[in-house]
Amino acid sequence: MIFKADWITYKTGEYKSADEKYGNPSPYFRKSFRITKPIKKATLNVAALGVFKAYFNGQAVAEDYLSPGWVDYRKKLPYIEYDITDRVKENNAIGIVLGDGWAVGHLGSTYAFKRNGYSDRIELMATVRIEYQDGTKEDINTDDSWKAASGAIRRSDIYMGEYVDSRLDLGDFSSPDHDDSKWDLAEKTVFKFKRNMFLVKNEIPLTVVKHRLSPELISKASNTYICDFKQNFAGVVSCDIKGAPDTVVTFRYGEMMDGDKVYRENLRKAEATDTFIVGEKAEYHFRPLFTYHGFRYMEITVEGNAEITNIVGESMYSDLKAVGDFSSSDEVVNKVFQNALWSQRDNFINLPTDCPQRDERLGWVGDSQIFCQTAMYNMDCRQFYKKHLADIRDAQLGNGAVPAVAPVPPVGYNYYTGYDAPAGWSEAIMVIPWTHYKMYGDKSVIRDNLPNAKRLLEYYLADSEGFLRDGLHGYGDWLSVNEVTDKGVVTNLYFAYAARLTAEMCRVIGDSEAEKYDRLFEDVKSAFRAKYLTADGKIFSDTQSAYILAYSFGGITADEAKPQLIRKFKESNGFLTTGFLGVKYLLPTLCELGLVDLAYKLITNREYPGWGYSVMNGATTIWERWNSYTKEGGISKEGMNSFNHYSLGSCVEWMYEYVLGIRPDAPGFKRMELKPYFDPTHSITHAKGHYDTDFGRVEAEWKYENGKYTYTVIIPKEIEAEVTFPNAETVDETHEGTVHTYVLK
Repeated sequence: MIFKADWITYKTGEYKSADEKYGNPSPYFRKSFRITKPIKKATLNVAALGVFKAYFNGQAVAEDYLSPGWVDYRKKLPYIEYDITDRVKENNAIGIVLGDGWAVGHLGSTYAFKRNGYSDRIELMATVRIEYQDGTKEDINTDDSWKAASGAIRRSDIYMGEYVDSRLDLGDFSSPDHDDSKWDLAEKTVFKFKRNMFLVKNEIPLTVVKHRLSPELISKASNTYICDFKQNFAGVVSCDIKGAPDTVVTFRYGEMMDGDKVYRENLRKAEATDTFIVGEKAEYHFRPLFTYHGFRYMEITVEGNAEITNIVGESMYSDLKAVGDFSSSDEVVNKVFQNALWSQRDNFINLPTDCPQRDERLGWVGDSQIFCQTAMYNMDCRQFYKKHLADIRDAQLGNGAVPAVAPVPPVGYNYYTGYDAPAGWSEAIMVIPWTHYKMYGDKSVIRDNLPNAKRLLEYYLADSEGFLRDGLHGYGDWLSVNEVTDKGVVTNLYFAYAARLTAEMCRVIGDSEAEKYDRLFEDVKSAFRAKYLTADGKIFSDTQSAYILAYSFGGITADEAKPQLIRKFKESNGFLTTGFLGVKYLLPTLCELGLVDLAYKLITNREYPGWGYSVMNGATTIWERWNSYTKEGGISKEGMNSFNHYSLGSCVEWMYEYVLGIRPDAPGFKRMELKPYFDPTHSITHAKGHYDTDFGRVEAEWKYENGKYTYTVIIPKEIEAEVTFPNAETVDETHEGTVHTYVLK
């Protein structure tokens, strides 16, 4: 859609440099207009360099926050379309307030954490499009006739928090009868990037409040209160405040308690602090608009006299539909599932971020590709990942390399692009489209990303000698424990895997170069085996992840992998050593190699290192490190320590596919292979769950009783399914409509 609206701005203070700690007050804009004949439809379209909240005739237009989200604004800018047909009256007014967001506020991480990444000013473009019943149309566009002012929001920043002075509250500024006689006029501005024709309509679900949590007061000392929400989450706090004028109420957030204090050291440069100053009114409702925090605990400090009631933690993320669920007889395993789900929720605010609390919150593509299949089992992510893939395509460098994050922050650009296509991260341009296609059957995602996948492989070939890359760049099997996998091993296994997936993508759409990439896979595989595989079958660096990745990517056979992994787990006394990359393939590999008992021992393990250890120590989300906290050392004092990272939660896809047996055998679940692996250790005696396909819900459940397993699955009629049991023998089966029951031993 082409808009004729002007970009407008309003100067609320002297422009701040990139090194300034805080920004300027939020600009408020309004426009009143009259309607004199019957309307058929009315829409409001809003774009901003910054983030906005829109109001119409005294009410919020929608329940979204932090719109229009984050993309590389230098290449495109999303606009949001709202249907306001039912709200239009004879006399109308639109009001929009803006915050710094990703464009003007702080962005990046502690290594490159500055303001003004894209702009030193907030800009707005909006159009109210009226379609009348007589067939005529009218646009009310932003221009320099719009009124502008500053108000209660004195500064806002996604990382630093929001500062609200209610003494400067403008009142109901979107009401048609609001007195704006003392407001200034907005200023037209030349949008600093591409023109309006490069606006793109937002296609992904908006960020909304999805859960509301009530806190428990755990500490009160003088004018300071500490609340526990019992769940680590991403969002804000809303509350009612009664107090004496000029009272200052400060809210600070953290994920953990350190003794009797809220632990905040891992936030690094993110202040994660909201402030509210009480005005003359009898009571206020406080809810920050343009920030979010990752936290479980909140400290409230009152300077003056105030009563704070109705405190609610508002968990918000992209409005994605839940499509899957899992539970079992083991409560710790159930908590691992729930923790991974919460970490997904908390890191799916417009894009898949690494963490929601510290000075980072970036779209690390290694994390997203490792977790994407788990994410798609939990929620309908088809549009969400299409947007993320568009961000990755926008981030791809001219030489074909895919950076480690997408979007790439303009501040510290060289830091984020300096690893020359890190293995396990850059391959997101193959892994995510291929996973998306398997889960949803949408060939367009293959067509959109195949050219970029080919460009990455061209870069790899140019960066290689004898079909091997040197492996000096990248992160390796990030945050592994007790073992370090050689980066060359990781790099070249992913090189082979990238070629293999690209060949598969070519076949999906009939691209003639499939055989070319098949040959490349074989060439890289042969070169890998010649350099890294010894005569006695060991892979250089000899780690669990080396064998797991090599088997999963086709570099070694099952017969080669199995004895080495048996040996490695004996050496580790049955504990895992894998990091971000190896952990996704760990449990599936063990099942496929016939080591099912070991897989179940790992998932039910309560000791360090393992998923259950964090649960036993109170985790409500997935930790970034296996040792983010230990009983012996307490909270890890590493500069990088998040208690809300979904990467190690990629084990959840194993719960769906290997415990329940739910997996696609044809793209989009048109055909299924139901293939559960039952627990031979009987640590888990019952498991159940479901996944909602486009053809209906698939439900699976099994129980172990009296020496036998009973597996019941409900399969929609439209799905062709094959049921097999790799580690059990069928002794009886019954079929009643869509319900199929098997008894096994």
